[in-house]
Amino acid sequence: MIITNPNEVVRIALSQVGVKEQPRGSNKGPQVDRYTGGNAVPWCALFCLWVYREAKCPIPGDFSPSPGKMPPMCNVEHFERVFKEHDWHYMAPKEGDLVFFSHRGNSDRGPGRHIGIVVKVELDRIQIVDGNWGDSVRNRWVRLDCGEITGFGRMG
Repeated sequence: MIITNPNEVVRIALSQVGVKEQPRGSNKGPQVDRYTGGNAVPWCALFCLWVYREAKCPIPGDFSPSPGKMPPMCNVEHFERVFKEHDWHYMAPKEGDLVFFSHRGNSDRGPGRHIGIVVKVELDRIQIVDGNWGDSVRNRWVRLDCGEITGFGRMG
C-alpha cells in the first residue's frame, strides 16, 4: 500500500503560492523551471508531481523532468486515467488530494485539462492550490457543484 502524507502535501503546495512565470506567459522562470525541468510547457500537472515528490510520496511512474524528457503524467488526461486504473479516483475530496478539471480554465490557451491540489474541504466548496493558473501558483476556492471537476486522485 502506498502511504501519503496529506498534511505535508498541503504544506508544500501552500509554500509555493505566489511563484510566477518570468516573463509572464512564457511557462518559464527560476522556480517554474524546477517544476518543469526547464521545459517551457503547460505546467499544472508538473507542479502537482513536484509537490508530491517534495512531500516524499512520489506518484508511481513519475520522474523528475529534464530538458526534452517529460514524465507521461504531465498530460492531465493520462494522469487521471492512471488514477482510475489503480482505483485511486474518487468523487468526494479530502485534503491533499489531486483535483481533476475538464478544461484548462485560466491556465494556458488551447485544448487540454487542468489539475490542482486540494488544501481544504468545506461543505460545498474546496480550497485548492494550482500551478499555472494565471501564469502563477494560486490559492483559490472552487464550488464542488461547478460542473468542471471530473474527480479527485488519492493514492492508496
